[in-house]
Amino acid sequence: MPSLVLTGDTVSVNLESHHLEVVKRREDGLLNDFERMKVPLFDIDRVVVNGRASLSTPAMHALMKKGIPVFFLTSHGRWIGALWPDKNMNAERRIRQYKMSEDQVLALKIAKKLVYAKIRNSRRVLQRLSANRKESESPEQIETCDKMKNMADQALLTQSIDELRGYEGMSAALYFSRLGDFFPPEIPFRERSRQPPRDAANALLSWNYTIVLGEMDAAVRSHGLDTCIGFLHSVSHGTPALPLDLMEPLRAPVCDLLTLHLLNHRVLTKDHFEFCAEDGGTYLTQDSKKDFFWSYEMHMTRKFTPEKGGNHSDFRKIIQNSVLSVIKALEGKDDFEFFEMP
Repeated sequence: MPSLVLTGDTVSVNLESHHLEVVKRREDGLLNDFERMKVPLFDIDRVVVNGRASLSTPAMHALMKKGIPVFFLTSHGRWIGALWPDKNMNAERRIRQYKMSEDQVLALKIAKKLVYAKIRNSRRVLQRLSANRKESESPEQIETCDKMKNMADQALLTQSIDELRGYEGMSAALYFSRLGDFFPPEIPFRERSRQPPRDAANALLSWNYTIVLGEMDAAVRSHGLDTCIGFLHSVSHGTPALPLDLMEPLRAPVCDLLTLHLLNHRVLTKDHFEFCAEDGGTYLTQDSKKDFFWSYEMHMTRKFTPEKGGNHSDFRKIIQNSVLSVIKALEGKDDFEFFEMP
């Protein structure tokens, strides 16, 4: 069980020897009808707390001792933060990160490779989706992909972060305008909206991005880097700039493709979303999150070959490799690369 996910039906989580006892309300149940499940600590890689599930102090101590991170999200999927084991002793790596963050040449070099990979992967996703529908030769598809290829090439030639962000923003707008054609009619995607997401399509996209951000945040911390010091995203109070940087190439191949799979295969339907009158947003229901995480784990651990003749990998390894690429760059090595979709 790579991820232990605690949602609104979780009453409490307590420590029992080398297990966690998870107490939940029964799905068919009465108010005071509960079920208990024992989860061995050695079966858990991470814990996701969505909402107000209660973890006992002994349970959190055990998780920290085992090096298991805990991610906290609101019931609507907003990122709150993470509880990370205090075993990060690599101060030298962080000192180097702080020093090198002032090197504008290096920052631009890293940011350009991130944006190039993001645009290229977004274009590749559109190519794959259109091929599945036999639309590869449609004028709209050809025009969109040609423009995105040009933007990716231009991104590598930019001389400033602001110019680079401009290409990123233009390519994202172009990408989403075409991506909307692949959503099911009953759950359409018209434009990107966030905080709050205004419809089911945006709700699922935002939820995916938040969950992957949590994994990227944990990977950055586990390798001794400061999450707040990035290269593409500005340093800002409370913003995990580096995990956000490293997520960019993975948004389309990880999050967007999973979103379309869940909706087009009707794993999630419009009945799995609910409107919140308090903020005007649309969100996944509590029950739908169980179906989501089942598919998410399968998606993240599915083996594939990133390059012809290469070794098999999965998206969790790709996340780790993304952080290692940054470390390479900080160490002055020029052969660092970010994930490019095959």
